[in-house]
Amino acid sequence: MENPLQSYYRTKDIYVKLPTGGQWMKTPPTLTDDGEIGVRSMNVKDELLLNIPDALYNGQAIFELVQSICPDIGDAQDMSLPDVDVIMLASRACSYNKEYPVEVMCPHCEKKSMHTIDLQVVLGQIKPIYEQTEVQIEDLVIEMRPNTLRAVNANNIKTSETARMMMAIKEVKDVIDDNLKEKYSENIQQIAAANFVLIADSIVKVTMPDGTIVDDTQNIVDWLTNSNRRVIEILGRQQLLMNVNGIPKEFKFKCTNEECEKEFTTEVE
Repeated sequence: MENPLQSYYRTKDIYVKLPTGGQWMKTPPTLTDDGEIGVRSMNVKDELLLNIPDALYNGQAIFELVQSICPDIGDAQDMSLPDVDVIMLASRACSYNKEYPVEVMCPHCEKKSMHTIDLQVVLGQIKPIYEQTEVQIEDLVIEMRPNTLRAVNANNIKTSETARMMMAIKEVKDVIDDNLKEKYSENIQQIAAANFVLIADSIVKVTMPDGTIVDDTQNIVDWLTNSNRRVIEILGRQQLLMNVNGIPKEFKFKCTNEECEKEFTTEVE
């Protein structure tokens, strides 16, 4: 039986353009004719998920939240990181208030004051990030993409485990147990491996001089493991560029100090 209150269910309140256009997802998102995707506000379940430590730790809360607020996205784990940022910001605007309060300091008189940013305007200024996707290293042409939410989450878990291990070692005042030393060493090696996997996750394919295309993840990881520092640094810089979310960071404000009242531009994360 159809619920008579169904017409009052939450709807897609905001439509936004994804920075990547969803082009690297295995299951393409359902976009409008204008290339936008609809985003809903959070429901009670979504709010509760964000308060469950275990769900946040393993990433399940984020996956379920994205799937809930953006049902047309496809597989949330396969999403590119910049798209996640935009969808979360859009849902924040739907769920609470489109005006986002920020405290900024005037560079002229150094007075701090509260201002507001119109999130609707910000979301309308999202810049695409898929224009420059290739980087050339010697004879190799590497096509790159932003990291997936799945890969970033797995890397964060491993980093958190090592951080807790370091805290445990610092708290030990006596001789550190050999077993603890061994576990810590293993975690450090796993983090190094996870970083290579994170770079590999952002590589779509490698084209060799003879036209051979390598897109097998394990082959790419093996190549990265046996590459020099210069190659890793170049790929790491490109990886960071690809993960930029396209959200404007510079905003204009007017000082509220009556003795100043000058306009200024500053960055807001």
